[in-house]
Amino acid sequence: MSRLSFQEEETVIKITIKSEEEGKYNLINMKFMHDFIDTLRALEKERRIRFVILRGEENFGAGVDIKELKKASEDREYAINFFSTMYEMYRTLFNFPKLIIANVEGVAYGASLELLLGCDLVIASETAKFASLAGKIGVFSPVLITIGKEILGWKTVKEMEFLGKELTAKEAKELGLVYEISNNFDEINNRLFQQLKQMAPTSLTQVRSLIYRKYEEELKLIFDRLVDQVQTENARNGIYAFLTKTKPYWTI
Repeated sequence: MSRLSFQEEETVIKITIKSEEEGKYNLINMKFMHDFIDTLRALEKERRIRFVILRGEENFGAGVDIKELKKASEDREYAINFFSTMYEMYRTLFNFPKLIIANVEGVAYGASLELLLGCDLVIASETAKFASLAGKIGVFSPVLITIGKEILGWKTVKEMEFLGKELTAKEAKELGLVYEISNNFDEINNRLFQQLKQMAPTSLTQVRSLIYRKYEEELKLIFDRLVDQVQTENARNGIYAFLTKTKPYWTI
């Protein structure tokens, strides 16, 4: 069963990311990535759809499913498949021809945060939080260290990757990740759609394509490095420590 639900209204489709278990954070696993890729490719062909709203169920998402990351740390072939699929998910998102507005409440961590870097306008609730904790489990965030450094700036990306810094909605807005803070997503979405509809669809498509085009080659290299990194002793120990609620050996 897909973890994506859809609600269509005129030229807009709302995609909601659902958690696999009630009360759990939304996590990015292999099934989700394939569903997300298939959804975007199908929507590309829907000429009546001009805009997409992307949101999570309660939380936007807590990043990669740690159990699948553990499997990738133990099986190189699985790691290659997993991260190739993840690269393809982001590549499909960056090449998607329609504008995406993200609505964020709760947390947007790790790979879920990185999805926002491929969205065009991010609306966040007042209590939304943004972070990348990859370094604590021995890996890193590929999209954050490529596209993120241009949106958030080098200093912020280093603080997030090196120090585990978490951003509030206010901080994310000041840095340029968040367009507006509001607990009334529908009101802001509708206002933005009215403004966006004044722009020629092909102009929006071209701008979106040109913004992201230059990152593909760099991202491919970094995802290849991530395959190597997840196989290291650091990553295996960090993932094990996370699952067992202990501390990685390098912190002791």
